[in-house]
Amino acid sequence: MLPSHSDPSHLLCSSPSNVYDTGNHVSRSFVNSSADFHKKRKSKWTIDDLDIGRKLGEGRFGSVHLAREKASRFVIALKILLKPRLVTKELMKQVQREIEIQSHLKHPNIVRMYSYFYDTKRIYLVLEYVPRGELSKEINRFGHFGDSRAATYVYQLSKALSYCHQNDVIHRDIKPENILLGVRGEVKIADFGSAVHLPASRRMTTFGTLNYLAPELFHLECVHDHRVDIWSLGILTFEMLTGHLPFDGETFQEISEKIQYADVSYPDTLNLGATKLITSMLKKLSSQRVSLNEIDNYDWIKMNAEFSVNQCLAALQDWENVSNQNSTCPSSSSYECSSTFVNTFSND
Repeated sequence: MLPSHSDPSHLLCSSPSNVYDTGNHVSRSFVNSSADFHKKRKSKWTIDDLDIGRKLGEGRFGSVHLAREKASRFVIALKILLKPRLVTKELMKQVQREIEIQSHLKHPNIVRMYSYFYDTKRIYLVLEYVPRGELSKEINRFGHFGDSRAATYVYQLSKALSYCHQNDVIHRDIKPENILLGVRGEVKIADFGSAVHLPASRRMTTFGTLNYLAPELFHLECVHDHRVDIWSLGILTFEMLTGHLPFDGETFQEISEKIQYADVSYPDTLNLGATKLITSMLKKLSSQRVSLNEIDNYDWIKMNAEFSVNQCLAALQDWENVSNQNSTCPSSSSYECSSTFVNTFSND
């Protein structure tokens, strides 16, 4: 059983002594060894270990803040979940799954979860800080990406998702808001709140975001497996290259019908190689979708993706230069659900 901690409300105010804020500056100090930082940490976390800074984002169940460990001055993102908003035992189990899954995943294109702790009012997730923010903001900023940038991201995401699937994890909510950009220009998958561990072959519950849902999720039985992530990656690839979604509409029914027909209309300007790859990911029948390991073999990936860190840094600098010159651009461990765990969280 985890120890409880004192109420941290005195640290969550805007007092200057408690606020750490990097503003928009991205320091090279963020390119450090999170693994070493994690290994050096021996004791349990408490809110008193941290300086809490500006809010990075907000969701249904709480918010994410920039924070810094006082002893090491290591910068993290602190996800703060409010217990009163987790009103059902199922929501508590969902948080448990998020913690158990994400804390076990260690991949350069997945946001690390270092630890968690809680008190009587809140649950705190100690996460890797990814300084360049959401991919969705970059799509809005540029309108759409060129082949090199999109292919690089698809390549990296395919490797991260392949790693998840090898560890029997389905993310189930791949979308631009859940992809973050690291200081090197790499993408990182975040937010495993909808993820499941899948030692069995199939699931029968629906999670995710409507426009990115695979056709099989609209069937009465809702039976699905890891290939729903491949579909979502296909949607994301289309969106990065065109700036809009392949299946969109005014109502749930309109969007869901388009998804179930799986009939994609490609703009003439889209690279034929990209079209071929997207088509292979957006197959109506999940059994016909390309495997993640086969994505490397597509000419569009081989000809356009930047594979090394140095290439990613150079490409990112090029993209920043273009933006600055363009005035039209806005500047297999255990994952079982434990009733003890849930009750411990909810009964404090």
